[in-house]
Amino acid sequence: MKILKKFLPLFLFFGIYLGLGVYYNDFYAVSPVILAFGALIFAVVYFKDSINKNIDHVLKGASNDKILTMCFIFFLSGVFSYITKEIGSVDYLVALILNNVTPSILFIAIFIVSCLISFALGTSVGTIVTLAPLLPGLANGNIEVLALLSGCLLGGSMFGDNLSIISDTTIAVTQTMGVRMLDKFKANGLIALTASLITCFLIYLNQPDFNVEIKNNIDHNFWVVLPYLAIIILALCNLHVLIVLTLSCLLAAFIALFQGIEFLALSKLMFEGMQSTFEIALLSLLIGGLAYLIEKNKGFEAIIELISKNQKQSIAIASILIMVIFINMAVANNTIALLICGSIAKQISERFHLEKVRIASFLDIFSCITQGFIPYGAQVLILLTLINQKISFTQLASKSYYLIVLLLISILYLVFFMNKNDKRLAKTV
Repeated sequence: MKILKKFLPLFLFFGIYLGLGVYYNDFYAVSPVILAFGALIFAVVYFKDSINKNIDHVLKGASNDKILTMCFIFFLSGVFSYITKEIGSVDYLVALILNNVTPSILFIAIFIVSCLISFALGTSVGTIVTLAPLLPGLANGNIEVLALLSGCLLGGSMFGDNLSIISDTTIAVTQTMGVRMLDKFKANGLIALTASLITCFLIYLNQPDFNVEIKNNIDHNFWVVLPYLAIIILALCNLHVLIVLTLSCLLAAFIALFQGIEFLALSKLMFEGMQSTFEIALLSLLIGGLAYLIEKNKGFEAIIELISKNQKQSIAIASILIMVIFINMAVANNTIALLICGSIAKQISERFHLEKVRIASFLDIFSCITQGFIPYGAQVLILLTLINQKISFTQLASKSYYLIVLLLISILYLVFFMNKNDKRLAKTV
């Protein structure tokens, strides 16, 4: 009851978001920004301090350097994605790989291509929109083939959503947890890559026999992928993420101008990229303000106090992961779930002396797995729509080998290796 009172504005947000999603049969019909703003107004009036003082808390939470950094990262990520798409980077990658693929490795190729594109773009939805229209033609009416191709695409798209340093989820979890993106990448990378290798093996064992002619035209030169290489190399140089993104955007813009795109058109394109991230940036500001207001009214303390009744670290870790899964299922958006859970998970990690980098990694992993397996999530809905609903959600989920393997490996790691590797990680981070 104590936690319910402390988190009532947040539960109000969940309840209305879930209710409207069910009512309209579309969890993206009403912008979460509007609902979060309404929950924030309610919180300002609801909590016991004066309205003026509560407003001050909201403004302080929204202006937190981590929240503002997150917003700038979102803006630059949007600019980068839009420019690289315009100069043909994604089309080049798809054509380059598929033109060198035989039917015997087509399924693995689709998985690898979707992994690379989602890692480069930092978005699962963008990857699905890019590749899903190709799948019905490749399947040539074979439902079994289409189901496996779709499962490969869904898994590969969630690979980058989880691992990319410009992904919304990575940005959200690293900034709210207060860890560096490169450290999170190192902690996350081994698990994700291991799951990917096992997935390729499973795909090869379970692929049906069929023949198809694959041909994509390559209309661009290799240098259109240089911005992607730059963002990876610069990130590994341990530069600040804003510097990495700014330099990569400038390189992409230079290539666009070299291709003959006019400066005025380029400037409009860059602004459209920023606009594409306005909703998540505004949501970050609102959730940041709401979270700080709840924190000042000892909401986080109530959760930590409840978990502290059992002094085991395993209980604390399980509580964090259950929380992000539950919230993700409620709001059908893993970025929102991480924005809400990040600050709470950070305090629980500090209270129980958990390695924050590792916790941030598993928060992102479990939120992405949940997002991939909920039938009302954007990724699943868009994918099924673009292949004309030719397979069911059950068929899609059963062929999403990467998500299944990632879940199993993550659980095994948590049970058998978490404590041992945290000590090693603490020495290197």
